Amino acid sequence: MAEDALEAPQLRLADQVFDRLIDDIIIGALPPGTPVSELDLCDRLKVSRTPVREALIKLAEIGLVRIMPQRGTFVAPISPEAFRNSQFIREHLECALVAEAVRYIDSTSLRELSDLIERQEEVVRSGNGAAFFAPDEAFHRTIARIARREEVWQLIRQTKVHFDRVRHLTLREDANHVPLLIEQHREIVNGIAECNEARAVAAMRRHLREIFRRAESIFERHVLGEEIGYRKVRRRARARSVDDPS
Repeated sequence: MAEDALEAPQLRLADQVFDRLIDDIIIGALPPGTPVSELDLCDRLKVSRTPVREALIKLAEIGLVRIMPQRGTFVAPISPEAFRNSQFIREHLECALVAEAVRYIDSTSLRELSDLIERQEEVVRSGNGAAFFAPDEAFHRTIARIARREEVWQLIRQTKVHFDRVRHLTLREDANHVPLLIEQHREIVNGIAECNEARAVAAMRRHLREIFRRAESIFERHVLGEEIGYRKVRRRARARSVDDPS
């Protein structure tokens, strides 16, 4: 977790805190069951309690934290149902985006997509699977920009947080599938370059469904244990509140 204070003046402090906590939860810096203290966050991020409280309420609304009155706030376990809903939304919106990108593609944009694929290949050579996340995000965001639908990408980004928690686990635990993801990206670009909407959309759909092949094993290894761990934390918090009702 980054320890520096929030600085960007363009965003409200509550939005900055919200974004920082989402990133920490997605990458696992704040694992499921972790207590999230308002006072600790205020101290670490050098902000007042109001933006922290607002951010935690927003995180609770999207299911990333659970707020337990008198007991505390805790990072929620990974939800298979939320993951599947996120994937459904992302697939439908991104397939529409790639269809739009076919209409607006030019040589400059094609070069940009190819450069991003080269960056992804550099990640493979480095052996750091988790580092694939950033150029992967850039690839999909660039398609949205080419399609002239950057606002849609912001909507996708907001709804895919549960999807991204699983993505990070797959990249951290099994980076061997990253070359396949890159090859799927290349197939998407080929469809766009040919102005072949059907090929580009089919390639995007295959790509976004790839994670399903690994998601169930992630759920088996993590979700049950995380839920049990979360319940243990909750019981400890309940016991403390009984012992110290003040």
